[in-house]
Order: sequence, then C-alpha cells, then structure tokens
Amino acid sequence: MVLQSVFARFRTGFQIAKASFGVLRREKWLLVFPLLYGLTWTAGLALLLVGLFVALIGVGFGLGTVDQVASVSDGTVDGVAQVAMLALSFLVLFVATAVATFFSAALVHSVGSLFHGESTSLRAGFAGAWESRRTILAWGVVGAVIGLIFQALESQEGWGAQIVRAIAGAAWFMMTFFIVPVIVFQNGGVRESLRDSVSLFRETWGEAGGVSLGVGLVTVTLGALVVAVGIGAPLLLIANPGSVLVYTVVPTVLLLGALVVVHIAATAIAKTALYQYATDGELPPEFEGIDPDAIVKRKRNSSGLTGASSGQQPGQI
Repeated sequence: MVLQSVFARFRTGFQIAKASFGVLRREKWLLVFPLLYGLTWTAGLALLLVGLFVALIGVGFGLGTVDQVASVSDGTVDGVAQVAMLALSFLVLFVATAVATFFSAALVHSVGSLFHGESTSLRAGFAGAWESRRTILAWGVVGAVIGLIFQALESQEGWGAQIVRAIAGAAWFMMTFFIVPVIVFQNGGVRESLRDSVSLFRETWGEAGGVSLGVGLVTVTLGALVVAVGIGAPLLLIANPGSVLVYTVVPTVLLLGALVVVHIAATAIAKTALYQYATDGELPPEFEGIDPDAIVKRKRNSSGLTGASSGQQPGQI
C-alpha cells in the first residue's frame, strides 16, 4: 500500500511535468526569462574574469610595493591571498544566487498570472520580481554562505566526506524546492520563506520528485541525442572527424543551451502549478485531467498565489 502511494505520487508528478511542457508550447514567450538569464550570466562571467585579472594584477603590484617599503613574510602574503579569495568567492556566489533567483521569480510571477487568467508580460514579470527584491537579496546572502559551506565540504576527501556532501546536497535541494514561488507569492522574509518551502515539500515530496524526474528525463534524453548526433557520430563513424566537428560543435552547444532554457522554464511552470495546489487546493485549468486528490492529502491553511503577508516585511530574515 505504501509503495503504491509512492508510485502514485511520482506518477502524478510526471503528469504535471508533461502538462508543463504543454503550457510552454502555448506560451513560448516564457522562454525569454531563462534566455535573458543565460545571456546575463554569460556577460557577468566575462566581466568577472576581466575584473579578476585586473584585481590579481593590482594585488600583486600592491604587495610588491609594500614589500619594497617593509619586509612582508610569506605567511602574510598567503593570508592576504586567502582572505581575498574568500571574499571574492562570497561575492560571486551572492551575485549568482541573487541574479538567478530574480530571473526565476520573474518567470514564476508570470506563470502565476497566467494560471489566474490575468494578462502578463515580460515587464509585469520583472516588476513582480522587483517587489520581492529585498527578500531576493537576503536570499543571495544565504545562498552565498551555503555555497561556501559546500565548497569547504568539497575540499574534504574520503568516502565519509562524499556521503556527507551527497546528503547535504539532497537536503538543500528539498528544502529550497519551492523557495522561489514562496518568495514571490507570500511576501515573507527569508526565514519564513524557507520554513514554508520545507513544509510544502514535505506535503508534495513524491510529486516534486516526479516533476524533477519527468522534466529531467525529457531534456536529458534530448540532450544525449544531440550530443550523440553532433559529436558522437562524427567521432565514431568518420575517419577524419575534425573536418565534420568544426561544423557540428557550435550547433550542438547551442542546442544544448536551448534545452537548458526549456528545462528551466518547464520546471518553473510545474513548480508553480504544484505550489498552487498545495496552497489553494486546486490545480490550474491548464492541468485539467490530473486527479487533484492524488496529489496532496493535506492542504495548508495558506493564502496561495495571492496570499496576504503574514505581517513580516519583505527582506526581513
């Protein structure tokens, strides 16, 4: 009986994932949000590399100047370098988390508006995300701290460390599965948003797993086919693969990037639909045909997509 319930939950998650691709086919403009995020990330990475190069030159020049004036030990130089790298890592993780959350929030806001039959647009989506900017920035700080912790775990060797990393990664994934919809629709602080995200996942763990597996199965399978045709086939079937790869590598990379964009958008749609049911007690009309009673047995006494604030101002932790 328990095993049947688990499979039923995962099957429902797969159905939601399938319906999410249907929504995305009708509302293709939603792909612009992850596409803009990808372009922003690429531009930011380029600026980061340039800034890092300039900073390294500046630090080296500064230490050289100080060394001429006063003797500086190797330990001092190493300490300064470690502090600088730690600060840089925190800054990079903070910006990456905040920017990713902002674009995800804009996408989720637009999806929520569509589910309620409201008119929406790119501008409306970004405006909705901007209203949650304080919480998003605070979440960026949390993400940066957690990222540094994971970096420290990755520096450890041995089977024990690998097990700890795997458990910690899985736990963080589950805790933050609904964090963006909660931030967007409930207008709470980081602490409250994380608590609500955990509560929602506890109620919909099977469906959430089915959604992740369902969307991932489609995009990963298509990605494997793209790599097999664009790179694998020339390497295995052609005597001089270089003459063909020069024409296929770039299209292959672009197609893989397109699949990542589709994956992000479809996942956001599915999460928003599952969030709506967990809070409002019903799926959006776009998911008609999926049995709601098989999804969440216990409903939260929450305000749902249009929920009122609990009295805590956005951005409070």
